[in-house]
Amino acid sequence: MQSLTDSWDWARRRQRYEAWWRGELDSPLLQVTAPRGPAEAETPPTDPAGLLRWFTDPDCVIPRLERQLEATFFAGDAFPLAFPVSGSLAAIQAAYLGCPYQIAPDSLSGWSEPIWLDGQAAPSLEMDWENIWWQHTQRLLAAGAQASRGRYAVGLPDLQGGGEILAQLRGAENLARDLYDAPEQVLPAIEAINRAWLRCYQACFAILHPATSGYVDWLGIWSETPAVTVECDFSVMVSPRMFRRFFLPAVEQQIAWVGRAVFHLDGPGELPHLEMLLALEGLRAIQWVPLPGQSQVEWLPLLQKIQAAGKGLALACQPEEVKVLCAELQPGGLLLSTSCPSVEAAARLVDEILPRRGDGFHSPV
Repeated sequence: MQSLTDSWDWARRRQRYEAWWRGELDSPLLQVTAPRGPAEAETPPTDPAGLLRWFTDPDCVIPRLERQLEATFFAGDAFPLAFPVSGSLAAIQAAYLGCPYQIAPDSLSGWSEPIWLDGQAAPSLEMDWENIWWQHTQRLLAAGAQASRGRYAVGLPDLQGGGEILAQLRGAENLARDLYDAPEQVLPAIEAINRAWLRCYQACFAILHPATSGYVDWLGIWSETPAVTVECDFSVMVSPRMFRRFFLPAVEQQIAWVGRAVFHLDGPGELPHLEMLLALEGLRAIQWVPLPGQSQVEWLPLLQKIQAAGKGLALACQPEEVKVLCAELQPGGLLLSTSCPSVEAAARLVDEILPRRGDGFHSPV
């Protein structure tokens, strides 16, 4: 695997990511990947002990991630990026706060059980630094940072936000009732979870940053300074009035703490809150996620509205959508991420979209 710093003109790509954060690009960030050849499937074990090791043992996880990177062609602005704490373990902060957490063998994803049930006292809502899942996280991040040695970036776990974690702790239906029946306990709980989130974010990058430099979370956008993807998927269940009262303050707080932020707007159910998000001065960009089966091109009026409000866009799309999106959207704060079926197709796409500069800009990893 080639080095980010020595043989891939990583300095220019870093400049382009920084320009994206400022909304100053003259051509969009274009992350293109493709398989280098026929993929060799690696099947996880089905027994509980083996499955746990598959996800949490650095001696199992890190070599597997490196094999995946070796088998991937990175072109345009794409760069090798590993997540030692799998993105399948979403909302893992709920485990750090005490929720029983397990990996489901059928979906290969993490699931937590609520611990704050009706009639029970509120949990502490503080990070448990002795929690087994935090111990797993520390070991995985440290092993990934040590193994990377400039060959690839290492990203943050998917911690999610205060509202989503409270929904994990209380259960989504219970939290929805609380907004009407016990609103006095919701805001203090989200504030406490947000403080724990900040401590967790800082602790993760205290492990990663000395070895890897830069900041990358689950969305895969490089930043020279602290950055994060903020989110509140629970917002699909609430009105704009309730979103403003209960959940928007936590989003604003995370943005203020970190400095650079993208909001993960997960489907049409969150659109009633868009105007509030676009009004957030510190929010740099929106990651728009259409419904399954929908294309980004179908949502061009929405995407243009977001850009007109001065926000960037981070969009996952199909290769055939790239040209249309580039033609219809402004390049300054536009990031497009796609996968092609072959190395040749990926190289062609980059050549068609990004200008040649005579400096190795198109050299893939």
